[in-house]
Order: sequence, then C-alpha cells, then structure tokens
Amino acid sequence: MPDFKPTEDIISMSEFRTTLADCVARTAETHRPIILTQNGRATSVFLSAADWERLSALVEQAEAYEDLLVAEGEADRGETISLEDFEKEIKNRREKENRKAKSKTGKVRAA
Repeated sequence: MPDFKPTEDIISMSEFRTTLADCVARTAETHRPIILTQNGRATSVFLSAADWERLSALVEQAEAYEDLLVAEGEADRGETISLEDFEKEIKNRREKENRKAKSKTGKVRAA
C-alpha cells in the first residue's frame, strides 16, 4: 500500500459525506485508506474493495502460517497421533453424537 498522507487521508465524517464520490475514486486510484474522524477522534477506515480483498487474503495467509507453526511445534514435541487413531476418534465422536441425537429424537442421524 502506498505511503499514508495524513494531510489528505484523514477527514471528518461530515467532509466524507459531502465528498463521498471523490473518496471512492481516490481510494481506488491511490490505494491509500481514508481515516474517518468524529469529534476529532479516528473512528473508521474507508478503503477500496480491491484493497480490502488483498488485506483479507493476507490475513488468511498469516492465520494459515500461524497454524502451520503451531502444528510444527506440536510435531516437534511428539504431540501427534496416527491417522488410524484419528479415524477411530472421529468414528467414536460420530457414534456418540448419533446416540445423543437418537436419545433426543428417537431417530439416528446419517454418519
């Protein structure tokens, strides 16, 4: 994202309302967010849909990377189970859920 320009990129809500079309065009062109203020305090951030999508994708990648780091740590500490044990655990959980559902409704749910 290009450098933030406080003199251009921080505006009041009242100014935002009167210049909405310009703000939309500006964020799409510059790829800089606009910080909206109320009573002199920052309250919201306005950015283009394309930039939102890009930032959302980056967050998802960061979360996936964090999950990988956690999994690596668990593997390094020997905190893993075999595929066979995992499949058994899933089967046991489904059977338990089916028993619980049957006791509530008298019917068995599909596994």
